[in-house]
Amino acid sequence: MHSSRHNLQILVGGISSLILTMGIARFTYTPALPRMQEALGLGDAAAGLLAAMNFAGYLSGALLASSLSNSRLRERLFRAGLILAVLCNALLPLSESMPVWSLLRYLSGLSSAAGMVLGTSLVLEHLTRQGAHQLIGVHFGGVGVGIVLTALALGGADSPLDWRLTWWASALLGLLFVLPAWRWVRSGGGEPHPQAGRHMAWRELGRPFLYLAGSYFFAGASFAVGTTFIIAVIQANPQLAGIGQSAWLLLGLAAAPSCYLWVRWAARAGNLPSLLTAYLIQTVGLLLPLLGSATATLAGGLCFGFTFMGLVAMVLSQAGHLAQHNPARLMGLLVTSYGVGQISGPIVAGQLMAQSGNPQIALWLAAGLSAAGTLLAIGTRERRSRLQPDCPQPGRA
Repeated sequence: MHSSRHNLQILVGGISSLILTMGIARFTYTPALPRMQEALGLGDAAAGLLAAMNFAGYLSGALLASSLSNSRLRERLFRAGLILAVLCNALLPLSESMPVWSLLRYLSGLSSAAGMVLGTSLVLEHLTRQGAHQLIGVHFGGVGVGIVLTALALGGADSPLDWRLTWWASALLGLLFVLPAWRWVRSGGGEPHPQAGRHMAWRELGRPFLYLAGSYFFAGASFAVGTTFIIAVIQANPQLAGIGQSAWLLLGLAAAPSCYLWVRWAARAGNLPSLLTAYLIQTVGLLLPLLGSATATLAGGLCFGFTFMGLVAMVLSQAGHLAQHNPARLMGLLVTSYGVGQISGPIVAGQLMAQSGNPQIALWLAAGLSAAGTLLAIGTRERRSRLQPDCPQPGRA
């Protein structure tokens, strides 16, 4: 009974941390972007650059956090990330300067890394000690819950909130989740990770890993472009007036249970077939809003939301089997691949949108990137293996 209560507390704390640092700190930008563009004339290229700065912060933070072996230090930096997440959203409306915004979005990316990498590592260590590591899939649902909260609290195109109030409202909302995350996500000691400091040469990884790394690059780029611009693309179509918020809400609702469900499905059907299925569903989901139908747009939000966390889980499981003796090193390389995709995707999309004057090109690009990821994932079939019944390890998204 005592351990069950502690497991519940650590899960509530972990979910709260992801709601704040991922759902709110990262994804407030998606509903806020159309309002910033309308009020300030923010161009698509600048919008893509701001998104890229956030992902650059996440990548650098994730790489740094993945190298830390002391649990006490990770706990302190994790708590600093919680405060940083709220501060960045609260400070952004005080300026209209692109350099200031870029810095704040970069720092917000660092806070996201603190939640996803450091927070998840602390949660997983506790659950593993309790023999309940399979519950980590529940923890990752915090990302989807955070998206749902941004949709409900920040409203859609007809919201009375202007762009400044959108950011301030998100900061106030984020304050609700600081305390449970601060109180219940704790370290269990200062022991170093057993994999820390070990290295693996690229030649040991072979062609399947190169395919997997390329696939994960395209997955990161597709995710970043889709989550950054999907509401802006939908709201640019007069036939879809008012649909953007509903699509974003459904995306979050689908994302919340997706990791847990995809892992269970892959354990039965096989990892690679499940990975390819998720890629195909994601590609279709990104194309559906381009049909101009409200039903297709909502279905697209569901498909996209249901797949992007599952893709992370299954790609990283495939990676674990390709480097069974040192998965930590390979995971670090994949973090870099995914992160570079996240950074470059919005920049390219923003430039294409600005040059063409067609916002729909963002979703065409995201779908094309997802399809490319599908093709490269097929190249990992030389090392067939089945997914283990748990979710991605900390710091690997």
